Amino acid sequence: MKYLSLLVWVGQFGFSCLFPTCLFLMLGNYLQKRFDLGMWVVIVLGIIGFCTSISTARSCLKSMRKEIDRISKNQ
Repeated sequence: MKYLSLLVWVGQFGFSCLFPTCLFLMLGNYLQKRFDLGMWVVIVLGIIGFCTSISTARSCLKSMRKEIDRISKNQ
């Protein structure tokens, strides 16, 4: 039962990895079409979104690791 709380972290990790990249790519696509900009906007914002995803995934993994250590010590 203690490990059931870790399932929430799995969903959070997936959301942390996908959401920033998708959000920045959609923003880049919108800006490209709205202001008639080149493909460079989508590429730059895609790179920023990817870097943001890596950063949030790292922090989520650290939090998951702390939770696993906390659960392991209580056994």
